Amino acid sequence: MEAVAAQNPRVGDPVYHVVVSWAPGENPTDTQAFECARYALKAVGMEDHQYVFAVHRDTDNAHVHIAVNRVNPETFKAVYPERDYYKLDRAMRELEIAHGWQEVEGVFSIFERNGKKVVDWTSSSPDTKGKRPSKASDMERFDGVESFFTYVRNEPRKAIAALLKRETLTWQAIHHQLAKHNIELREKGQGFAIYDLASDTTTPVKASDLHEGLSKARLVKRLGAFELPRSIDVVPSAIYDKHRPLKRDPKQREERRLERATGRRALREQYQKYKKSFVYRRLDPAAVKARFAAIADEARDRRAQVKNSKGSAAVKKAMYSVIAFETLRERERLKVQLQREREELRADPANRSLTFRQWVENEAAAGVPAAISQVRGWAYSEKRMANTLERSAGDDLKDGIRYDTVADPVAISTAEGLTFKVRRSGSVHYETQQGVELFVDLGRVIHMSDVSARNHQAVLAALRHATEKFGSTFELTGSPEFKHSTVALMTRYKMNVTLKNPDLEQLRKAMEAEIKASERKGGSRGTRPA
Repeated sequence: MEAVAAQNPRVGDPVYHVVVSWAPGENPTDTQAFECARYALKAVGMEDHQYVFAVHRDTDNAHVHIAVNRVNPETFKAVYPERDYYKLDRAMRELEIAHGWQEVEGVFSIFERNGKKVVDWTSSSPDTKGKRPSKASDMERFDGVESFFTYVRNEPRKAIAALLKRETLTWQAIHHQLAKHNIELREKGQGFAIYDLASDTTTPVKASDLHEGLSKARLVKRLGAFELPRSIDVVPSAIYDKHRPLKRDPKQREERRLERATGRRALREQYQKYKKSFVYRRLDPAAVKARFAAIADEARDRRAQVKNSKGSAAVKKAMYSVIAFETLRERERLKVQLQREREELRADPANRSLTFRQWVENEAAAGVPAAISQVRGWAYSEKRMANTLERSAGDDLKDGIRYDTVADPVAISTAEGLTFKVRRSGSVHYETQQGVELFVDLGRVIHMSDVSARNHQAVLAALRHATEKFGSTFELTGSPEFKHSTVALMTRYKMNVTLKNPDLEQLRKAMEAEIKASERKGGSRGTRPA
């Protein structure tokens, strides 16, 4: 293994180490343990690499160590498996099904669907905003009827989303809009919940599941203390009916979803095979050596000719010097030429393996169904991400800074001691070196974190980031307290900014005038004779 690894000197960590462990009480045979180890290697695309397996039973958990050589013994390419944590976790669930071992919940879990055990992503917590609670999912999956959760997430959500954008929003306006869909907002525990007015037996859903803007913290902060509905006389345009069938068959949806997941997994495996089989074009070492040898041979022939000539020793010595100089010059020219050829090979797009996305797009263009499904999934994901960012940009309740035109998030070090992390959504999260988040750049908006909105240094850092990114004109969003303190901070540090909010711009000018008057007054006192 060391000899094979030495064939690729750029690899500093040739050993890939994995441990497959069993639950206490489970005791696989050595043969089973080795089979599982080989299955794990296949999952990460290293089944044809050199390996050592060792079964240990010296702890409460029987386990097998896998030490595999990253360097392929045939191609000498090093393999660093992509998404190996996910691939191995899925492989463990598949082994649990195959051998009947204890089922463990990880990134993937085992589910009973249509009388068959399948491996799928572990369901998110029912408390997650916008995620369908498990009971609602079971109701739709097994009974084929619409859950109350799905009902409120459709038309009522659209109506409330439009209502929340109004500056004249009131408690009664919210109650009136919800009544049109025969539902009501009530206090429940420490928050709000949505109730079905047609039936007391319908399980209520969290108000923030209908729309995040209906959370108690946000509404109370915006509208003040909660008000009960008063004299609402509305004929509902829609009523929840738990016996109404879903628009789409949930079993059919589940089957199609699993089919897409299986196809995309196979697509990823095919891409890994493509990457492993891709051969980079490089200069042939033997041909390079022959080109240098040709220069040496020519120099040798020229020296032989000089040696056999009838000139004097001084002339021959001078000719030898010329030959040596010209030979050295030709070698240097060849080195430059070889470097140019290598750079051309590196720059050639055809000599680089495609990224997963490029490869999938090519496969989709060729009509491969799984690739078409993956490309469509990316498009939907990007659309959802864009909608999320757009909703964030229109959130007037969040403390922050907003620009009036579209802008991309920017990742720059705006202040000493400030770092940033770029999320998959493209948003840039700025935080202290201790990991405390201060603000988030979402593009045309910068949102303060809940912790940092009252931290003057954090707000100042966000303001400086905004002026560097947006220029001198933007608007403030959020609570009146945040806006007022931010204007005071801008005035105190004499930031050359014009606010789009007319009232805040007037306040900023008043504060600025007050400071200038105070400075003039202080200066006049300084020149008064004793």
